[in-house]
Amino acid sequence: MNEYYTKYGLLKHVGEHVLYANGSIKDCVMLDKVELVTAYGTLIPQYEYTDHRRKHIYSASFYETGELRRIALNYKMDIMTPIGSMSAELITFYESGRLKRLFPLNGQISAYWDENDEYLLAKEKSFEFPFGKFTTKIIAISFYENGAIKNLTLWPQEKIKIRSPIGEMRVRIGISLYPEGSIKSVEPAYPKVVQTPIGAIKAFDFNANGITGDRNSLTFSTGGTVHSLITSEIKVTVQGVGMDNPITFTPEQEEDEDGIEVCFRTLKMEFGDNSVSFNGGEKYDLPTNQFKLEPYRRSVPSLCGDCASCGGCS
Repeated sequence: MNEYYTKYGLLKHVGEHVLYANGSIKDCVMLDKVELVTAYGTLIPQYEYTDHRRKHIYSASFYETGELRRIALNYKMDIMTPIGSMSAELITFYESGRLKRLFPLNGQISAYWDENDEYLLAKEKSFEFPFGKFTTKIIAISFYENGAIKNLTLWPQEKIKIRSPIGEMRVRIGISLYPEGSIKSVEPAYPKVVQTPIGAIKAFDFNANGITGDRNSLTFSTGGTVHSLITSEIKVTVQGVGMDNPITFTPEQEEDEDGIEVCFRTLKMEFGDNSVSFNGGEKYDLPTNQFKLEPYRRSVPSLCGDCASCGGCS
């Protein structure tokens, strides 16, 4: 078996591994128990893979400088974070050694272990912010290098209530913060009417995937104004000076030859200093253009042919 010296101790029982060009260890799979002495305590990289919820991933990863970058723990451990002790199965670090992201659970979703099984193992944790107090189950928490909370990723089953810059609202998937603690972005749990420079728009991302709480569909500036949003329910027509014809921006619905939806693309709007852009395209000046907002309705074809006895389409 291979052995490699690290600043955290001797890596014995190394199986599959990857090295940097300088010969230092980059990623490795441990085949037996090894203890790494860190600022967060003695950590034991994963070496057992017999449990059906165990992920077959690298046990530990390092920066080229030798600093620990990521570790999958063999046993769940309590880790001291900037907001107190938290249980963890997977941890990532900045090159400075400071905590970057912590995952309370790290189970393998498979035919033998589904998302609900993993969710039932999750423990609730209470959080207190200037914008609200709540107790919820999280998939992960991220920190800035200075220790401030960067974002929370919630389990899909969870929703929290907060006081956002545009009022009280329910949030799903996650929330991200600026370093000083103000809200950077949220994922609305339900369509939320947002007052924007071009009118009132329902913000909601039909396609939000819930992978991370760092990138959400409703974002704010540090001053609390709406910076961007995603909508599934509004189309916008722009008419400006010098335009031969108005330009319409809308969510897009792609259907197959039978008229069944196969893809739905939401519409993203970004607001700058006296400007707005759609889906990352050209910026339109607010004072010199007119913006007409209209409802967008997704067509939902009936698949049954007996609407009177069903009601599912409604």
